[in-house]
Amino acid sequence: MRAGTYNGSCHCGSCVWTAEITDPEHILCHCDTCRKLGGGPYSMNQIIHKDQLRILTGQPRVYTYTGASGNPVHCYFCPTCTSHIYHHQAVMGDRIIIRTILLDGGQRMQPGGEIFAEGKLGWVDALRETLEKKS
Repeated sequence: MRAGTYNGSCHCGSCVWTAEITDPEHILCHCDTCRKLGGGPYSMNQIIHKDQLRILTGQPRVYTYTGASGNPVHCYFCPTCTSHIYHHQAVMGDRIIIRTILLDGGQRMQPGGEIFAEGKLGWVDALRETLEKKS
């Protein structure tokens, strides 16, 4: 992942945005909430300053849940297709967590780390190794 401006969109295209990434640090999150909200084994994330995200079209709705810390987490999503665009926690101040898989080219961004690794599904690393051997 490189620094720069990335275009993003939800599944249906109702919400479109740009994200300015100045300090690339693409992180995989294995927490239960990310797995349930995303329907996959982990989520792909980048922390940016809230001013670095510009919603160009659409009006995300917000869903608030209690995070692992016991504090509220605000999840902003497309009201039409429910793609999760970004999350904000008060403890993070002016920083937000964007979902990098929704950025153009997001599927090619190599992760720089993992969080909540204790929640990682046992087969994730084995699958990675199997796929690497086949390519």
